[in-house]
Amino acid sequence: MTRLNLNKSPLNTWFYSFVMCIAVICIIHPVLAENGAVSISYRGAGGYSIGDVITFDGKNTVSNTTLLKITGPGLSEAGVPVYNLDGIPGTGNTVPVNADGSWKFVWYSANVAGIEKMITARYTFIATDVADPEKKASTSLLMKKPEFYVNLLKPAHPGDYVELSGSAEQSVTYVKIDIADSEGRILHTFISPVSAGGSFNYGFRVDIQPGHYTVRVSNPSLENTLTSTFTVVPPETPIIALTTPPVIQIPAETIPVLTVTAPDQTPPVVSSVSLTPSTPLSPFIPIAGLGIFGFIAFTGSFRKKKQ
Repeated sequence: MTRLNLNKSPLNTWFYSFVMCIAVICIIHPVLAENGAVSISYRGAGGYSIGDVITFDGKNTVSNTTLLKITGPGLSEAGVPVYNLDGIPGTGNTVPVNADGSWKFVWYSANVAGIEKMITARYTFIATDVADPEKKASTSLLMKKPEFYVNLLKPAHPGDYVELSGSAEQSVTYVKIDIADSEGRILHTFISPVSAGGSFNYGFRVDIQPGHYTVRVSNPSLENTLTSTFTVVPPETPIIALTTPPVIQIPAETIPVLTVTAPDQTPPVVSSVSLTPSTPLSPFIPIAGLGIFGFIAFTGSFRKKKQ
């Protein structure tokens, strides 16, 4: 009788190979997820001026969100958000990760809060995974503080007084400041003198409607034109306590008037205890009493005589 050799059967060989493939897939996939990595790189030669636009990109095979931080001279070693150098150490700006694990971040360094902290130095940009901060990568850039720069304007309300400051080349005696709306229309033009040290500071009253505006600082002898953003926010709701309210809104002034002078606030007589009759006595009551007393005395004496 002929027996089927399972060890040499083509069907058995195919089944064994299939099972091994499934096992390898099930084992390797979790390992790849657990050992995912984060990378970061930048586009360009590696030398930028503070205020330039820099593009970062990389890979994140750990989760779907990357955290981007910056550290360097004058900044926390734990890193701060790339858009807020005054932010909480260890925090950063989040960047979504694409389905293929890639991410991209365009950094407009002219719009960074606290940009005045940056100097000409090398700064480190750190990319970490939000879910697993141990998975991280970093790259460094030489950032140069230009001789011509402008500090970021903070958001303001209509009517606020703001100051625009910065630095220009020492050979420049003035700068022109243009404020344009979202459509590019220039709403205001100011001329600010530049000191012998190259600094300028110009203050103005905000008289434009809430919105986003572009501030351009230039000079005919300078090659570059500095561009920054300026946000005007709606005025805050007035606080009632800051205005003079009607008297009826202040209970402390109306209650004494009601309790002291209003006649209807006087308690009724029945609420107090008194032994004095409310109606005065008639003058005939004493006479009637004397008559009754005399009648009783006369009747008593008459009975004694009769006995």
